[in-house]
Amino acid sequence: MAHLPLWYTAELDHDTCNQVIAELSGIEVRDATMGVDGTDKDISTRNTNVRFGGSDYWLTDRFEQFALEANKQCGWEYHITGRENVQFAEYGPEQHYAWHTDTFTLSGKPIERKISVVCLLNDEFEGGEFEVRLYNTYPAPLKKGTMIAFPSILEHRVVPVTSGIRYSATVWFNGPRFR
Repeated sequence: MAHLPLWYTAELDHDTCNQVIAELSGIEVRDATMGVDGTDKDISTRNTNVRFGGSDYWLTDRFEQFALEANKQCGWEYHITGRENVQFAEYGPEQHYAWHTDTFTLSGKPIERKISVVCLLNDEFEGGEFEVRLYNTYPAPLKKGTMIAFPSILEHRVVPVTSGIRYSATVWFNGPRFR
């Protein structure tokens, strides 16, 4: 029995990565630490800062083309009907995101995340590796400009950054609930 690929990759040029960092760095920062109703923040799961581009941010269109290509090339064949705004994440020293999935299949909501697209925008940092887990842990070979598309149901994480600042952009592509 053949297995479907865990992920699909492509590259953005370095000038585009630098442009995204410059454009999205000016947006107001949101603390992405996990907690209940904004209280009792728990940095053990997620400790990073995020910003969100608008619904018409140009990079989202490029990510969508890439996500649809990955969906076809990898044989996932998810029914994609929408997308979310680009999330620009900044991880400084000791910041991380523990193992998690990007979809919540037990939520009962009519729309779920199906494909996650992440692009590493720089490489001036240490640590901060991106890993995917399906029975085993697989380090994703990301370097500046690498875009990776993967099913949102896969567990993944960003290990703690040890020095420098790690920048990434993420967009999620949605569709009807898994059945």
